[in-house]
Amino acid sequence: MATNERVASLRPWETVDFAHFVGVRHRNGEWSTIILKPTGQEIDVSSLGGRRVVLHGNGIEFLDPLPSSGALPVPLKPEPQEET
Repeated sequence: MATNERVASLRPWETVDFAHFVGVRHRNGEWSTIILKPTGQEIDVSSLGGRRVVLHGNGIEFLDPLPSSGALPVPLKPEPQEET
């Protein structure tokens, strides 16, 4: 289907209004932008290199990325070393 230059493409975005900022996220749940109140300063959180962002009424949390599925598990109790 050809698009006309006068037709805007719609994207699945939504905004969530918090007390100190507005969060913009994709419909799949990934946050893309945070707009601070009252200054309107924008923070692009989609380019944080895989860091997770959690927004809630108390503020913004920047968390480390989840380990990839190919990551090796780290044992909680290390194996004792053999004596030679």
